[in-house]
Amino acid sequence: MIPVLTAREMRAADRAAIGGGVPALRLMENAASGLVSALVEAYPGWKRVAVACGPGNNGGDGLAAARLLSGRGFSVSLFTIKDAASYRGEAGENAARARAAGLELVALSGRAGERQLRRAIADSDGVVDALFGTGLARPLSGAAARIVAAINRSGRAVVSADVPSGVSSDAGLPIGPAVRAQLTVAFGAAKRCHVFYPARALCGKLRVADIGIPRKLLRGQGPALLLVEEADVLRFLPPRPPDSHKGDFGRLAVVAGSRGKVGAAILTARGALRAGAGLVTVFCAASLERTVVAALPESMTRGLPEEDGRIAWEAAAEALGALRDFDAAVVGPGLGTARGTVRFLRRLLTSKLPLVCDADALNAFAGTPRVFAGSRVLTPHPGEAARLLGVSTREIQADRLRAARQLAKRSGAVVLLKGAASLTATPGGEVLVNPTGTPLLSTAGSGDVLAGAIGAFVARGMAPEKATAAAAFLHGRAGETLAGSLGDAGLLAGELADALPRARQGLGGEG
Repeated sequence: MIPVLTAREMRAADRAAIGGGVPALRLMENAASGLVSALVEAYPGWKRVAVACGPGNNGGDGLAAARLLSGRGFSVSLFTIKDAASYRGEAGENAARARAAGLELVALSGRAGERQLRRAIADSDGVVDALFGTGLARPLSGAAARIVAAINRSGRAVVSADVPSGVSSDAGLPIGPAVRAQLTVAFGAAKRCHVFYPARALCGKLRVADIGIPRKLLRGQGPALLLVEEADVLRFLPPRPPDSHKGDFGRLAVVAGSRGKVGAAILTARGALRAGAGLVTVFCAASLERTVVAALPESMTRGLPEEDGRIAWEAAAEALGALRDFDAAVVGPGLGTARGTVRFLRRLLTSKLPLVCDADALNAFAGTPRVFAGSRVLTPHPGEAARLLGVSTREIQADRLRAARQLAKRSGAVVLLKGAASLTATPGGEVLVNPTGTPLLSTAGSGDVLAGAIGAFVARGMAPEKATAAAAFLHGRAGETLAGSLGDAGLLAGELADALPRARQGLGGEG
């Protein structure tokens, strides 16, 4: 997993690395080398590059990158937002090295320089943005704002050094005019702007370059914030042994559905089976069994006493007894929140079985997250999280990281706060950020499929936070695999469930 740091934490890691014997100039050189390697890999056809450098260390990274690109045979047009003589320290050293390599440093302090930059960009294959990095604290104005506007209007692809210029590293927001990058190469660790919207949309694809800071120095302070990688999911989901059988991959109960909402139960079970659950049984109102079997004969059913098309609260004792034969359960999709259903759910929460609580299992206990304490996974969307915490949805969305941590702490459960860049939070404060997904997932039943996938992984014995992070990753990747043919709308949730195996296969995992 990739550490996600604040600007302050990143500076502390830099200082610690330098204090431990890694020269600052070496860190800058490594950053530039990582930037150039990522650029060459992403854009193998580029020959001409315009490089725009700011006044600080981010500009120093750009100066070093310009020299390395020139050494690789690129035609480089190099621009500095201030006179080259103003550079100091490692940036000053790299300005001198660039001149020694035969590069001309064109100052952008006047309108003539800005016109020259626009011409150079027009003649280039792409742009390297090394204007401003993690230290930016105020909106860009004057010449800096005009330069950013010229880069954005050019139509050329942009590779940003560490963060797109004009973006607040910590807030995850553009704080004024900001570069729209197609590729951002983060140095040492990801920053919050790389993983949280709306800034994430300005970063394009993200690459994280190892610049020589020891991993132990990149953990930051306090509970970790980590970006999930494909390699993590592969590690969580090893290939199945050739002699395995269905009992090896978990017995999952799905307690879901009511009259008019039986589809939620079906989609949850389908998601679980497509995620690899060995055996799935749908616990539902007895009158719904035929519908479930007709739609998904691969699942089994357990009909329970009902009242007006919903599971009756009197069914709790029977359900609790039957659940002893299972490894985990998903509870809530489509159950409703009638009084009897809430009484049923409250009894169900006394079970020691690992539970994935979704949808109405969350809505039933608005304002009382403590009822979930134990081996639980909660999967709220922002509105459900707001109801659990007794705040507005706007407050949740204003600081999703804080909200996820707060709900996990107050509930004592692992929490998946769904949405763009879904967050898996543990009661101890660690948060795993999901990098996959597409607007295509904004469709009815998508969350049911996700709940089923989480349940499948929990049932096979995975730790709740790993099961949740892996399921969120594959759910998002499945959506991405379908976006190529469907675009950003029109997905049916059943199609999403059916794409889960292909998404997993694409990671290199089997079974």
